[in-house]
Amino acid sequence: MSGGTEVNAATISARLTPVMGTKRSSEESAGAQRSGNTDDGMVALSYILAGLILYGGLGWLGDHFLHTSWMLPVGLIVGLATSVYVIIKRYGRVE
Repeated sequence: MSGGTEVNAATISARLTPVMGTKRSSEESAGAQRSGNTDDGMVALSYILAGLILYGGLGWLGDHFLHTSWMLPVGLIVGLATSVYVIIKRYGRVE
């Protein structure tokens, strides 16, 4: 660097460490609360998608091998209903 001053990564890290990543406790709890709500929503979405894919796939396989056309819609409906049941069972009802 110019001026004969050499700055290395350790010096920069030592200066920034006390400042970076410090939050007030109220900000930490609010951030953790928001993260938990987001995680719960993603879990619920994954349950719905998994139920639709699993039971819809089973219905599609049944339709394909048995040469019918009603098992896929039934599989999708059963998968969605099962997913909603699991979500309600896990997270409880909203009162």
